Amino acid sequence: MNDDIPKGCLCYTKKVKGEIPKTFKKANKILSKYKNNNLNISDDDILDVIIRLYVAENKSNAIAMLQRCRINPNFGNNLQRKDLEYFIPQIVNFMVFHQHLSDDNFIQFVLKASSLDFFFAHQVFFQLKSQSQIITANEPVTFTIVKKFTDNFFLKMSHNYAGNLLIASNILQIDLEEINLNKNNLNTSNEINSPTKSSLQQVYQGTLRIESMKINENISNYGTKEWNKNDNKLYFENAVLKNYKEIHLQDYNSIFGKRQTNFDTAFFSNISFWDDIMKICDELSKAKKKTEFLHSCLQKMNENLPAAVYVPFVGNSIRNHAVLKIVYKESRVFSTKMRSPFSLVLELYRPEIEEKNNSLIVEEQISFPITANTNLKSKKVERTQSHLLQDDLKLDEIQRRFSQVDIQKSIQNEFMQLKFNQLKSSIDQNQLDGTSKFYCLNDDSVNSDIEQIDQKEIPKYSTTYSLQENVQAFSIEENSNIEQVEKEEKDILLISKMHRNSYLQAEKGITLNREEYNELKRTIFGESSSQQEERIKSQSIFKNLKSWRLAHLIIKTGDNLKQEQFALQLISQFDQIFKKSGLPLKLRSYEVLSLGPDCGIIEMIKNATTIDSLQKNLRKKYQQFMNFSDFFRSFFRNNIDQALQNYVQSLTAYGLVCYFLQVKDRHNGNILLDSEGHLIHIDFGFFLSNAPGKGMEFEGKVPFKLLSDYIQVLGGAKGTLFKENFRKLFYKGFKACQQHQKEILLLVEMMYTGHGTTLPCFQKGEQAIKELYARFNPRVKSDAELYVHVQELINHSLDNWRARWYDKFQYFAQGVFY
Repeated sequence: MNDDIPKGCLCYTKKVKGEIPKTFKKANKILSKYKNNNLNISDDDILDVIIRLYVAENKSNAIAMLQRCRINPNFGNNLQRKDLEYFIPQIVNFMVFHQHLSDDNFIQFVLKASSLDFFFAHQVFFQLKSQSQIITANEPVTFTIVKKFTDNFFLKMSHNYAGNLLIASNILQIDLEEINLNKNNLNTSNEINSPTKSSLQQVYQGTLRIESMKINENISNYGTKEWNKNDNKLYFENAVLKNYKEIHLQDYNSIFGKRQTNFDTAFFSNISFWDDIMKICDELSKAKKKTEFLHSCLQKMNENLPAAVYVPFVGNSIRNHAVLKIVYKESRVFSTKMRSPFSLVLELYRPEIEEKNNSLIVEEQISFPITANTNLKSKKVERTQSHLLQDDLKLDEIQRRFSQVDIQKSIQNEFMQLKFNQLKSSIDQNQLDGTSKFYCLNDDSVNSDIEQIDQKEIPKYSTTYSLQENVQAFSIEENSNIEQVEKEEKDILLISKMHRNSYLQAEKGITLNREEYNELKRTIFGESSSQQEERIKSQSIFKNLKSWRLAHLIIKTGDNLKQEQFALQLISQFDQIFKKSGLPLKLRSYEVLSLGPDCGIIEMIKNATTIDSLQKNLRKKYQQFMNFSDFFRSFFRNNIDQALQNYVQSLTAYGLVCYFLQVKDRHNGNILLDSEGHLIHIDFGFFLSNAPGKGMEFEGKVPFKLLSDYIQVLGGAKGTLFKENFRKLFYKGFKACQQHQKEILLLVEMMYTGHGTTLPCFQKGEQAIKELYARFNPRVKSDAELYVHVQELINHSLDNWRARWYDKFQYFAQGVFY
């Protein structure tokens, strides 16, 4: 399969010397400090390996190291991401904007890695597509060379995966019971080419496509308009799937056009599915009856499901599931004046879990490391007419070559055009659609087909649309070991049960009976994820599948999600720093994936509400609660220790992130509280150097948001929780971030020296990086001085008038409660 890759087939340059475009000359200066790094780098130090690409004069050694690095993620490792897939944005950024698609060897490496792992290949494709065009206020600026390269990469991968079914279920063809799972044996170097390893490394190449002779009509009709014609209980009971083997997955066919015959559709299947979703989102803005139009389109898509389609997230094992159907009745439109983002709920399953009883073995095998040094035999695939047509296209398109000077002039001219458009008319980023509306609109507003327009009076919202937790939060068991932990390490900052009475005082919090509690929970947090899953599963013909689950997404078009994706990558890196430092800091986050220049998918966080929506309910419906703190201590009264622990650890973690990254626009519509007491931040359109306000910048000199409303939950600024837990934990987190600052700085610097100059967060240019470095390295001479510096940051943030006035501004401008 991989032996037929001709060298240089996607290279767009000849070996012609030319000047580096001025746009990228700064890269050598910014990254030069890493040139003297120790060359003895281990294969799992992915960031250090990647930086060698950026700084080394001889790239061949760096490429050789990359070939030994793990390509696919290990979802069993909850601490660190030591795989190349996680750093695809930086890899593609280097290939396009540093090497200008000119390095044959590096392009061959990317091709080889993509040909071994279709997850990796799809991520590279989406990243290339996202970088091929920049959306400005006036008109889009297209990087024509990048677009051509993306098209040809697509053709190459279509050829590579021809005849396969691209889902992570090739493991079904492996007899797991006969595989030796001894890790010591698997890790020995003399078994690299063993049959067992070769089979395991084919997991990510998909399965051979088998045409089904018998089609279950109930599966085909479920979720479509045809299904609604027979909507009765008896028909449903007879239609419920008895055996998972009746599900025959095939490639997905688009509802917006005929199936293309000039290439095999294996690689295109997942791309086509998400293209249809984005197309529907675009068309929604033109439809008058938006909900009706949305449900009609999703029902039509269900006619082509189940299919070899998955959710292409990087950090979540949900991508190993195949899409069964779209739960169209759960999709809701959130119309604004210009756009119509919507929520999407998918039914998923994992074929390999249905086959095997031991899911832990399956997880271990599917996380088996693969590298670009792997040599796999090509699968025998019948050469169909579509393959022959595809080969003709390959010869015609892929062999085109461009000179280095042509590439440089093209990219430089397009950056100049981009700069002109940005100066001519800058985007009013305050008008960009955030995701907070998905958490704070009631059902009537959500399903309304009437466009939301600017209103002079404050909008009236009530309940929230809740979200599902996706990332397993870092936790510390305290019930059995709390006394021992306090004795051995008092500064671990866990909440001690010895002081329970001081935290839960009689005058703080209202005692709720079960009926009052359940009613309050429904109003504030909406339908829980477990309740929603139970309700939908009971109505699904796939309810007997043991691997059945739901995926909750937000679909957006018309917005540049590349910055949001970059911000979430940085936050994930902070989370890894906290974990490997052994700190109980909790960053419950979500995934964002840019699928194109102005579209993408956002993971929803279940069981959470915005502070804005919560405050509205407290002021209008639950006036018995004096404030946010009173609500918190009443709602979590029966589990106050754990809730306070979750609260202080998440408040501290996001405080550190917001300080180092200078995350702005932190009004209460962009901060969530979940049903376990965690605080969660969303919407990262303003960080590093850009801020809302057009010169006013209320939050400009605020280190991070820390208003008294949040501190009251901890007993106030003089309370034990704030003084002994928050302050000390913030200091420990600061030191951990300082110790591992290179992991953040490298990602920022590598992004900036490529297409990052087009991201709003780099509005200040190189100054943004200098200021980030300064925040990590304050001018102190000792740990004692550092402790004082950190406490001053907290004091300066505490109930800062600028943050308070920004909340007031958002209240009068957009109706966001504070």
